[in-house]
Amino acid sequence: MSKIQNRIREFWDSQPCGTTHLDLPPHSREYFIEFDKYFEALYPYYFPYLDLESMRGRRVMEIGLGSGASLHRIAQVAQTCIGLDLSGGTIELNQSRNRHFDLGIQLIQASATTIPLADNSLDTVVSVGCLHHIPEIKKAVDEIHRVLKPGGLMKGMVYNRNSYRYQIYIPLARRMSRDWRGKTRQECVNEMYDGSANPYGTVYSKRELKNLFHNFEFLDIHVENFQGEEILPRYGGRISRNVWLATAGKLAGLDLYFTARAIK
Repeated sequence: MSKIQNRIREFWDSQPCGTTHLDLPPHSREYFIEFDKYFEALYPYYFPYLDLESMRGRRVMEIGLGSGASLHRIAQVAQTCIGLDLSGGTIELNQSRNRHFDLGIQLIQASATTIPLADNSLDTVVSVGCLHHIPEIKKAVDEIHRVLKPGGLMKGMVYNRNSYRYQIYIPLARRMSRDWRGKTRQECVNEMYDGSANPYGTVYSKRELKNLFHNFEFLDIHVENFQGEEILPRYGGRISRNVWLATAGKLAGLDLYFTARAIK
């Protein structure tokens, strides 16, 4: 494992995604129940995008598990549900979820650049909020293509290069804020999106994403998610998040969601 992979693994081991959001002991049944409510309220567009019914009776793998809200829902409909993550701490967290709810998920600690599954063995791969943390992303995309069956679906999300945050808010913050002045744009991306100790995060445009997934046919690509406080510092938080999601979030959202079909 490379030095940067070790740093990435150690970062997510120290704080599996989601565990800093609630004042409940991670690994407890109560934590998972409350986290899932929080997750669905924060991202109301997420499960409609995921289209769980399309995964019914299928072999599905998720890469990058966080606290397991989507993995849980996938396991309820899929014939086989596999969760893969580089972080041992994240795997342990999802093992607890698996035990509490008897989900029958197969959990694998591994890098997406070397997926330990056979060629053409999956119907769907889901990776939301993970690929932009992989420095060797081309290897990961090749591996996803390898394990998908011909016509298999890839459903993913990466940070959007053309978001309001990246194109306007970060440049303004670097000029005007003491907290951000002197930091590189890359440092701002790492800290604003995932925390000061995050060793790697990056952004992609629609064109860059399509070039990466050149062995796929894109069925959909769109933006979601918005922080109103970034455009109206004093008043943005007073406006319903759903208003921001339905307006600015559709035009210059933080995240780029896509669905693509493997061509073989």
